[in-house]
This record gives sequence, structure tokens and C-alpha cells, in this order.
Amino acid sequence: MKTVLLLSTYPIAIPRHGGQVRVANIAKTFSVNGWSVVHVAVYEPEGYPPAVLGKNDVEFSPGSDFRKYKGKMVPLINDLLSGEYASSEKGGFPSILKKLPPVIDAIHVEQPWLWPLVLKIKKMPQYANACLIYGSQNIESPLKKEILDSYQVKGAEEVISDIDNLERKAAKEADVTIAVTQSDFDILSSWGAKNPLLAPNGIAPWTAKQENLELWKERLPKSPWILYVASAHPPNFMGFNECLGNSLACIPPDSKLVVVGSVCEHLEKTLRNTRWGALNLSRLQLLYMLPDDDLDAVKTLAHAFLLPIPHGGGSNIKTAEAIYSGKYVIGTEAAFRGFEKYLTLPEITVARTSTEFHSAIRDRLCGPEKFGPEGSDRASRNSLTWTESLGAIPLAAQNNITQKALES
Repeated sequence: MKTVLLLSTYPIAIPRHGGQVRVANIAKTFSVNGWSVVHVAVYEPEGYPPAVLGKNDVEFSPGSDFRKYKGKMVPLINDLLSGEYASSEKGGFPSILKKLPPVIDAIHVEQPWLWPLVLKIKKMPQYANACLIYGSQNIESPLKKEILDSYQVKGAEEVISDIDNLERKAAKEADVTIAVTQSDFDILSSWGAKNPLLAPNGIAPWTAKQENLELWKERLPKSPWILYVASAHPPNFMGFNECLGNSLACIPPDSKLVVVGSVCEHLEKTLRNTRWGALNLSRLQLLYMLPDDDLDAVKTLAHAFLLPIPHGGGSNIKTAEAIYSGKYVIGTEAAFRGFEKYLTLPEITVARTSTEFHSAIRDRLCGPEKFGPEGSDRASRNSLTWTESLGAIPLAAQNNITQKALES
């Protein structure tokens, strides 16, 4: 049995946000293909309580000297700083070393942040032949620039340059480089990726329990309503008003925008602090974080899905879920990045302005209900599942290992 070391900057024992979900499914995909999987997360404890940690996860402490960028404090870049911390003998490396298995056939790192750690491990004689896999979930430097600019962080140019260099280095040095969209694939290829591979984001099919459906029918609006599921990732709430124009007036008085996830408190604040604050709050129903069984019921009962993602990179797992549901979906062009082939489906609407968003939401909430795809239509969406989207990764790793053995 071959062993893969899977590295990330977040735990995956109880996956919630999109990055966690993707890494957890990568681990599962390797496992069902006969690999032994060892996952190590270098995580920020302020974001992840002990209950969600795995046995191999290593804390990047808030008090660590490595939380400084070149001697100064810069907000929102702990992911970048984690690489230096994880690869340093004075940082997390001694703890990480104790977690490593005696044999590693492949090292798969998601996102570029821990690439310095990958190279540090690779230099050890017992791991020198490991296949290096870089999973790029986004082209990170423009996304980070967008976030830092939105928070008006000064002097961020050097940070963005370092991230860009790190991404290019990982793409060029990896034996296999994975993209989530065709546009990212093209960029990674242009950087010199040796074996680029397209492995899109996907979903795990869900079926809601009847008792949960009955429970949530009582709690949710009786009239058709629209669902927004998102994490507290800044673009998920800072771009919301950009798409909707500060107002939820397009939602009928007897309906709601139902919001699920850690985005809730942030979205409530951004919608309250507009001239339409009182109206906006009257159209909101915030459910916060939900267990999977409850979320399955809420997604099943939704009349429509909202994807207000103005820009950014990579692709959105929530888009895959929305399309798979067969319900009405209203989103930006950016929201459908990586899922362009589904844009011809009749239930999907692309909105480019706040006026188009308002019109589409009003039309869909006043239109007939869609109950989701059945039979052959459901089968046609199987490419959206993790099983289909990630299956090529362990195969690419195995092929690289075999090729190296033939060349040696």
C-alpha cells in the first residue's frame, strides 16, 4: 500500500468551509483508491477549536514570532506566514517531523502556503523520491490583493509579490499540479507546470431525511424563498452588496433570503449598515452553522439558490451544489467559473448588475417550483460529484511514481 502525506492549513476532521471539504474529499479519494493517507494541518487555533482537530494537526500559535511578516504585523496573511513557520526548526517543523510516516510515496499540498515545508521534507533522504503534488484551489495572489485592498491594508505590494513567487515556484517544481478551472489550468501551464491536471470542485450527493424536512418546513417561509450558503471568507460578504446594490427589496414581504454558514453575522452587519437596513433585516432569516442533516433538508426545501460572487479565483463548491440541486440558480459570471458547461440549463440565470439580480430574484420567487432533476437528468450531473472530479489525482500520482521508477 502506498502512502500519501496530505498537507493543508486547516483541519479536515469536521469539514465546513470549501477548502476543508475539498481536502477531506481528496483524502477520501486516495483512500478508496488503495492509498494510506496521513493528513497534517498547520492551523490557526483562533479559527478551529479542539473539537474539530485531527490527531496530527499542529498549532500555529497567535503568540509565535512567525506571525510577523519581515518583522512587522500584517493582517490577513497568516496562511502565507504558516509556510515559514512549518518549515523552520525554531517553528513547527520539530512537531511536524514526529507526525510523518516512515515511508512517503507522495506529498500532496493544497494551496501554495506550505510549499516550503514540502521542500524541507523532500530534502530528507528517506523521502527524497516522493511524488510532489500541488493542489491550486485559486490563483492566490490576485485574490489576496483583493482582500487586502478591501481592508485598506497599506504596503501590501511586497506580500502580493511573495505570494505570486511562491505560487509560480510550487507550480514549476511539483511533479503534478492540479487546477480547479480551465482558466487556472492555463495559467499554471504557462508558469511551467510539468504535469498539469484539471480536477474541478465537486459535491457529495445528499438526500434529506423526512423528519428533518418536516421540521424545517415549519421553520422556513411558507412562500418561495432563496438560499445563500457561505463561509466567513471576506469576499462572501464584502462582495454581496456589490452584487445586490445594498438592498433586498426584490424579495417579497412574505419571503426571505435564508442564509446558512459562518457568513451570517458578517452579512447581517453589512446589510444593516445601508440606507435600506431595516428593510434588509426584515427580509433575512439567518440560520448560522447547521449540522449536515439539517443543511441537507434546507437545501432540499429551497426554491432557489443565490451565488453573489463578484470576482476572485478558483471555483465555488456551493455552485456545484446549487447546480446539482436542479433548483433555480441566480449568480454572477464569476460564480459559474469552472461550471460553464451548465450555463445552458433553463433554471440557471447569470446576473451582471444589481438590477439584473433584483429582476431575476423577483421572477424566480414568483415562478413555479422546481423539484430537482430526476432519472437521466440527475445522471447527467454526476460529473459534479467528488468521485468523478477527483479520481484522476491518485492515478496521476501513481503514474508519476511508476515513471520515476522506470527512469531510475
